[in-house]
Amino acid sequence: MRWAGFILLMGCSVVSGQGWEWSFSGHARTMGESYRGLDLGLGEIEDDAWVHQRVQLMATGEWEERWLIAAELTWGDMWGRESPLGPPDQDEGDWLQVYGQRTWELGGEDEVEMRVGRQTLYYGSGRLLASREGANQRLSHDGVRVSWQRGEEMRVDGFVASPVETGPGVFDNESHQKEVMFWGVYAVMPSPLDKQGFVDGYYIGLRDEGSIFVEDGGRELRHTVGTRWWNEGVPWVYNTELIFQFGEAGGREILAGAASLGVGYVLEDVRWRPTLMLRADAISGGDDEGTLHTFHPLFQANNYFNEGGFISPSNLYNVNPVLTLKPHERVTVSFGVNFQWRFSAEDDVYGPPLQRLGGPAPDGERYLGTALNAAVIWQVRESVELALGYTHHEAGRSLVAVGGDDVEYFQASFRVAF
Repeated sequence: MRWAGFILLMGCSVVSGQGWEWSFSGHARTMGESYRGLDLGLGEIEDDAWVHQRVQLMATGEWEERWLIAAELTWGDMWGRESPLGPPDQDEGDWLQVYGQRTWELGGEDEVEMRVGRQTLYYGSGRLLASREGANQRLSHDGVRVSWQRGEEMRVDGFVASPVETGPGVFDNESHQKEVMFWGVYAVMPSPLDKQGFVDGYYIGLRDEGSIFVEDGGRELRHTVGTRWWNEGVPWVYNTELIFQFGEAGGREILAGAASLGVGYVLEDVRWRPTLMLRADAISGGDDEGTLHTFHPLFQANNYFNEGGFISPSNLYNVNPVLTLKPHERVTVSFGVNFQWRFSAEDDVYGPPLQRLGGPAPDGERYLGTALNAAVIWQVRESVELALGYTHHEAGRSLVAVGGDDVEYFQASFRVAF
């Protein structure tokens, strides 16, 4: 890793004598990925493998816990890939984040915070707003965020932003507010039903002038409202979300939604502390000439269902039992299986980030296949992490009917934080 020596020298904090406290942090990650059956076998290149690396360096300055300025540089490169590079794959250097922040104390535990500039946004489980962690370059947005917070348990954010498009050159990343904008309110509060639980409620509006759902591109105005119920306690864990979408795309009415169930149990007194989890999703689809029922996952995490990130959460039923083990306090091992069907056989198969991979099933077939997943994460030290991931997707009849095939995916990554 070409910057490793420089990076390790940067992990420090400096306090000036004029009320400003400066700190420096970041990370470097190297990841290798290998696909047999790229894009579910529906792409032009069947097999591909590559290595990518990114480095992020962040400096923050805080004055009397009221003012904060932050700047985060990002760099990334990729080697060995035969298929075309996507925007998140390579960046010779740019600002991932650069913003100013002001905090006002309102008395008691209440405070208001305003952040203006380029920033990352991550809410809930990353089902709609995530930082694109699996990609080589993270996603950030140019915008304004205002937050009201009471203690550690209640927070309400309001934001207006536009996603930043990654360019391959130096300092050429930019957002296009006239093309894509989103705005919303996101609230987190204690659950009235569970002392260890929380409830999220949110609204997100999206305006996209080049919608995938409008022929030859065109305006989509989509509104998303949802709620999430989750907890941080044991032995029972849960993470369940209901989402409803409405609006208009190219003169067509939008009526879509998703329901995601997550419930599990931690066997605290059993060796290796096994956690049994069941996840299930019903995500609407139906892209015909009438009402548009295809769910839009907005800016979701690419590895939504597994590390391979084969399928976008659109037009899908998914059932996913997972077993997680802790053979050592620094080692986590997980095994899972995804059973996946199309929600509507008349709609397409979608891959992240919301791109059409295959057309409607010719004879109404729905079963997309079975994915077997395994992952190991070893926290070598607090600042060093090794991870391995493997997925085998056995193509179902609905995928084979449109030319798809089995997928074999392997991932290995090394991450150093400082």
